[in-house]
Amino acid sequence: MTTSNELRAGLLAVAKRSVSIMTACSNEESTKLYLVLPFLGLLGYDYANPYEVYPEHLADFDPATQNKVDFAILRDGAPVIAIECKQVGADLSASRGQLCRYFNALPTVKLGILTNGVLFEFFVDSAAPNIMDDEPFLTIDLETIARSGATDEIVETLVSATKNNYDPETIAEAAHVQLVKKRLRTAFIDEAKGPSEEFCRFALERIGVKSVRKQVIERYYAPMIKIAFEESLIVPVVDRLRAQSLGDVRQSSMGLHQLGQRIETTERELAIVAYVRRRLSYLAENETQFNAIENIRFKDYVGKLSVFYDRERKGRLFDYIEGADGYDKFIFPDPIGEIVTNNVLEIDTALKTVFATRVREIGGLSQGQKISRSA
Repeated sequence: MTTSNELRAGLLAVAKRSVSIMTACSNEESTKLYLVLPFLGLLGYDYANPYEVYPEHLADFDPATQNKVDFAILRDGAPVIAIECKQVGADLSASRGQLCRYFNALPTVKLGILTNGVLFEFFVDSAAPNIMDDEPFLTIDLETIARSGATDEIVETLVSATKNNYDPETIAEAAHVQLVKKRLRTAFIDEAKGPSEEFCRFALERIGVKSVRKQVIERYYAPMIKIAFEESLIVPVVDRLRAQSLGDVRQSSMGLHQLGQRIETTERELAIVAYVRRRLSYLAENETQFNAIENIRFKDYVGKLSVFYDRERKGRLFDYIEGADGYDKFIFPDPIGEIVTNNVLEIDTALKTVFATRVREIGGLSQGQKISRSA
């Protein structure tokens, strides 16, 4: 059986190869051959065997119409997975309806995959039997994986789609978990940005404040709850960073000039990157900025960590230098410059300003996606 570690290593290898050749895939057929089929091979399916991976499989309620899905994974002669392919760079959201028609027309299919060779969207029928969901329970971006690796959540979910582990009930359960988590995250972010009256009443009742008028909630309690909700997510990260700073002071008298002796990414540096991504989910002013957060990257150098959006030079957000005395240095582009602080919350204004500028300059799509769309 495919293990998580094996799948993680294979996924990274496929991602790096796909990203390196995707600009050469200038049509749908080349996308299928050079990007999609290797991905199916990663999942353990023998795409050289027509009894297992069948191209142009009939998928329609009326056989006379001859609508066909690009690939069908077969088990005992019946299709169990439907894969619809588009050219590299294609907007997948515009093709979900097409996959949905194929999915719904094949009652034995319990997993649908929509892909442009770099993005892979996975769908099931969690809302109603034999009716494909409107939203994917899993989205895999090979560009992101090639740069930053695959998260545990992606690998653990993808395992259930591999040949040796695929089971309709197992994949449905994994999909349900992912969809619920995805919707909860969206709901929590929405409430953090602007708490609803229902959420405010729930929170107030938990602390013993009841029978509050709507006007009082809107004028007095809602702003207070918004701040408390946000701080409940951010403060633990800040406290962890402070604790690590104090621990470094006790364990070593290392100064900034000695950081050049290390090049491995430290826990505090990783915590800073995690903080930036999490914090920007609250500071983002629009959907474009919110979606762009996933393209925040970092690169470790001797003595500093460079954090950037999409492209290291043009997309630079700041350089981070970890201090041994609890005071870290954040070097933002001019005219902001250096911020030396022991409270990471103090970089909020600079971070928000620079991030908004970078997204506006570069755009919401990653550089690789832009290239592929123009190919």
